[in-house]
Amino acid sequence: MSGRTVKIFLVDGIPSGLITAEIMNWTGKFTVAPRSQLADLALRDELKRTGVYFLTGSDPKDPSQEIVYIGETDHIWNRLTQHNKAADKEFWEKTVIVTSKDENLTKAHGRYLESRLIQIANQAKRARVINGTRPEITSLPEPDIADMEYFLEQIQMILPVLGFTFVNPLPSLKKASSSEDS
Repeated sequence: MSGRTVKIFLVDGIPSGLITAEIMNWTGKFTVAPRSQLADLALRDELKRTGVYFLTGSDPKDPSQEIVYIGETDHIWNRLTQHNKAADKEFWEKTVIVTSKDENLTKAHGRYLESRLIQIANQAKRARVINGTRPEITSLPEPDIADMEYFLEQIQMILPVLGFTFVNPLPSLKKASSSEDS
């Protein structure tokens, strides 16, 4: 695998504030912010686009466990304001948004990414995924599926760089072979 350049911009100049991240020569863009900065997010153009988003936080019943909600929408800001009023999203501490800089993600692409990300996060078992549904993977033309799978690979690469591991499987521990057979 060849190296990647990841550009991380601390919009507020602090690591706990609003952050954007991009991989060079990739059309995706990440925007990350604490829930307390939703008003700042409202001012950003990427929140008026189609994309996928993650609402993350600690499980109130077990603070050592992470909770994640994975969604998609044609207008991210509208959806976030709805979630902000929902009683079942009290766990929500951080927001991660993934959009396309060239605005080429469609609603069908968003649905495909959402369903695959829910599937991937459930398989990884690093966080409790609290989506009420498990949407079927959207039917897309073969070239679009290839593009979205590449998009997913980039999402899975950048999330841990930003401190989110819920889409990365836990490492498997292999039993050491004994050399007592001699």
